[in-house]
Formats: sequence, structure tokens, C-alpha cells
Amino acid sequence: MLDIDLPAPAAAVRSVLANRGIVPALALLNDRTPYRFTAIYKLNGEVMHAAHAFDRTAEYRTWLKVVPLDRSFCQYAIEHGEFVTRHASEDQRLPRRPYAGFVESYYGQLLTRNGGMPYGTFIHFDLEPRSIEAAEIDFLREVIPTFLDYLD
Repeated sequence: MLDIDLPAPAAAVRSVLANRGIVPALALLNDRTPYRFTAIYKLNGEVMHAAHAFDRTAEYRTWLKVVPLDRSFCQYAIEHGEFVTRHASEDQRLPRRPYAGFVESYYGQLLTRNGGMPYGTFIHFDLEPRSIEAAEIDFLREVIPTFLDYLD
């Protein structure tokens, strides 16, 4: 992955974001987790568009580019500010289980602008069950808002 040697992980993310761009910064965040995908999805009406995405296997597919909001786990991140599921097919909190059996694990954080207007979501997701550590979630809460300065 990226060869970064900075004293603090948050500084590394900010540096990569400023000097290399959004996708390399997403790659750096992805490397900290077991998730295959890391992305920023932009809310456009009732649809989520992949504005920037990183696929660990470099097989980014078109099915990831546009997702109806009501069929997306992002709806829960937008509603609650943050959402995580380790194994969607078994998650009883998901009454409709959008994409369960396809996207199995998800961590999402709401991105807001202009006094709380939803921009979209930052997400990690995978086709397999995955977990994210509480310390990593805390780290993401610290660094993800930085991305808003680089989004159109």
C-alpha cells in the first residue's frame, strides 16, 4: 500500500489527502481495516452516487456507482449519523436488510455541510462479514470531516 511514515495517523491521512488526493487517502484508510471497499457516496435526491471509491482488489465495478437510497445501508448512516453492521444477513435491526447477502458488512458516517445539510456518506463495506474496532471508529470520526474540504 502507500508508504507513509508520519508521526500520527491523522496527520498521515491529512497529508495524503492534501498532496495526493481523495482516492489515495481512502486507500490509506482502507489499509487500516479488513474491508474490501472504502468510498465516499454523494446523496443526490433519492440516489447515492459513488463520488470516490477504493477497491482493495482493484476490481471496482459499475454496480457500486449508483445505489437507490432506500436500498442502501447509507440510509441508516444518514438517519442516525453513523451506522455499522458486521453481518447484514444476520442483523435483526435491519427490517428490510438492503443488499443483505450481497453487501454483508458496512460502516458508514454521515458527511454534512452548511449547518447540517447532508452531503453523503463515508463508508467501508465488504461482501463478506467484517468488523471494525471501536478505536478505528473514533479515529474515523476525527479525520473524515477533513474530506469535506476536498469534495465538490
